[in-house]
Amino acid sequence: MEIIRILFLGLLVLFEAVLLFFGTFIFISGFISKTKGAPYVPLPKKSLKGVLTFAGLKEGGIFFDLGSGDGRILIESVREFGISKGVGYEVSPWPYLKSIFLLRFKKLKEKISIYKKDFLKADLTQAENIFIYLYPKIVQKSASKFKEELSPGSKIISVSFPIAEPEKFNLRLIKSGGVDRFNVFVYQKI
Repeated sequence: MEIIRILFLGLLVLFEAVLLFFGTFIFISGFISKTKGAPYVPLPKKSLKGVLTFAGLKEGGIFFDLGSGDGRILIESVREFGISKGVGYEVSPWPYLKSIFLLRFKKLKEKISIYKKDFLKADLTQAENIFIYLYPKIVQKSASKFKEELSPGSKIISVSFPIAEPEKFNLRLIKSGGVDRFNVFVYQKI
């Protein structure tokens, strides 16, 4: 009976250690996300299709998600809208690992690439469509990058926060409105 008790206590300690490690990992992940632009708050699955439909996403092309979280926007754009190639950038370890798992599970590694990298240091010149769901400060930083790197005609879909003075960044607002409980702003590089 004593051996069973010792084994039980050992398993309990091991379980607590795993929970502590996982909790610490999630906490650090959240801290990294928040300091780099926005916490990991995924767009609800029920809103994905509506936002992308509202934005006028069309078949083909290259779709970038800046701060791609668990990859759900990229997955939706490829599966439901026929996007040819999806590219995501995510700095936070937890959503990045989750997205890699989902891509493998859904067998989409051939069409979608997600990088554990700060998108402000990434090359966006190939992007035809860009999705952002970030805090206002990082939205504005992104706009400077869009001005420098995007080709005329490229489309930016911003959820919740608009780009202030888009004309300063050679962007024009082509559409805005509500989808579910979210404001969506669609810009085009001019």
